[in-house]
Amino acid sequence: MQYFVMNKLNRASQFMNGPQNPIYTQVFPDQDFPADGYWFWLKSASAHGFDVKAFDQNYIYIRSTELVWTDNTTFKRFVTDLPIAARCVASDSPGPEIQVADTSFQYFSSCSAYKSSQLGTALNDLDAPVLMDTGGSIGQVSTRVLHYRYNCDSAFQNCVDEEQFFLASGYGLWQWKHYQNGILVNSTLINNIEPGTAIGTLPCA
Repeated sequence: MQYFVMNKLNRASQFMNGPQNPIYTQVFPDQDFPADGYWFWLKSASAHGFDVKAFDQNYIYIRSTELVWTDNTTFKRFVTDLPIAARCVASDSPGPEIQVADTSFQYFSSCSAYKSSQLGTALNDLDAPVLMDTGGSIGQVSTRVLHYRYNCDSAFQNCVDEEQFFLASGYGLWQWKHYQNGILVNSTLINNIEPGTAIGTLPCA
């Protein structure tokens, strides 16, 4: 968790900013090491654009993400929270590889589901920490890269999509990349820490 979310002292009054969008981190319950819960990565101060992640004593999970950025009552949510990393790993080692056969998810509008889909199989792993230069105000930070691969075949191979989350100890997400068939198709850099808090929140339960 210390790599996935900004620490409690900082997130109370600061956020990560970048050219494309910021990240405001909100953790529920608002503690550094709760047994279970969830958190928001809000991609604007008004909470338009967001990711919801969850955690328990075993895993960290993807729960939902925005659908229409201008309407935060629209989103995509996994039917069952999708595990992406072990909750606890050795401080100098990578996390275990996680295979997920069921990637069923639903589309929501006005907080209600209206259709279903799936992402093939998924294959996820977390790199060992390395010192990386963010190029921003947080400078060099200990970083783990989460590899979230989906649209894989039934043998958890030949994955079409891979999202890479660059996670800094004490700061959380500072860079994101999306590859399709090995080609970079999108990226976001969020490498400056600034004062401020989100004024909006997510309206759906």
